[in-house]
Amino acid sequence: MSEEEPPEQYLLSDDPEDRTAIVSLSELRSAPRKQSKDRHLLVRVKGAELGRVSRLPPEPFRVGRSQDCELWLGDDGVSRKHARIFQEGTAYLIEDTESANGTFVQGQRVSRQLLRDGDVIQFGPTAVFRYTITDESQEALLQQLYDASVTDALTSAHNREHFDTQLRSELSYARRHKVDVSLAFFDVDHFKKVNDTYGHQAGDAVLVGLASAIRSMIRNEDVFARYGGEEFALILRGIDGVGAGAVGERLRERVEAMRVPHEGKVLSVTVSVGCSSFAELDEKTPEALVGTADKRLYTAKRTGRNRVVSQG
Repeated sequence: MSEEEPPEQYLLSDDPEDRTAIVSLSELRSAPRKQSKDRHLLVRVKGAELGRVSRLPPEPFRVGRSQDCELWLGDDGVSRKHARIFQEGTAYLIEDTESANGTFVQGQRVSRQLLRDGDVIQFGPTAVFRYTITDESQEALLQQLYDASVTDALTSAHNREHFDTQLRSELSYARRHKVDVSLAFFDVDHFKKVNDTYGHQAGDAVLVGLASAIRSMIRNEDVFARYGGEEFALILRGIDGVGAGAVGERLRERVEAMRVPHEGKVLSVTVSVGCSSFAELDEKTPEALVGTADKRLYTAKRTGRNRVVSQG
């Protein structure tokens, strides 16, 4: 081989432990695929849900405290219908919809404003976002960072804050598309007894095993969250009350069959499940959906545990 023709692969180290670290020159020569910057995003930079990523759609995007808004904000000082963002050609504009505390772009109060990449937008006193035009890979990275911030460290389920936000988003989606959405609450039966008998590490192992079992049976669009302690929640898009009851029963069966090894022992638990659906509610609010599912969960507990209650 001549000096002008380097070998196709180089070993980076003579250390035996590093002998898999090989660089292909053909890979180095190939330029990375250039992605077009076609993602228009709002990224939260101050206040609750720091880092939350919202992609702007082609249709008007409403911002406010109303349940019908695509971007629901619970911050004090945000009006029910605070602002809207809409597309004209390839650009996006923001328009204040007579909010009480104003919409600001780059620190200036606006009634209507063309958005530019990097603009900082503020709705009321505390809800602050950055408008970003980026590509698919950068959007994915931003979303991964946000997902990490709203994930329960023990179980890798979403945390309560993310659940509260997504529930409102899913109810807004159900209204716009005239579809149902359901909620399943489930709680580990006699969990205190597991902790008292085997220790808290055993209890943690049970929760980790349960979360893993549930994730293996749900869809990508379902939202699985640790609601608190040994209580979990599952938001089921496009599923009615009957379907939620069926999901709850499969969930109950999956947990009952689960076996968790821990320090030479094999642990098993059951869960009680309460379900509710958006369509059945007179008062169609997140609070009513949660309250109904929670009430049915405790009915399941009271009537013997290891069962599903989805009506009544």
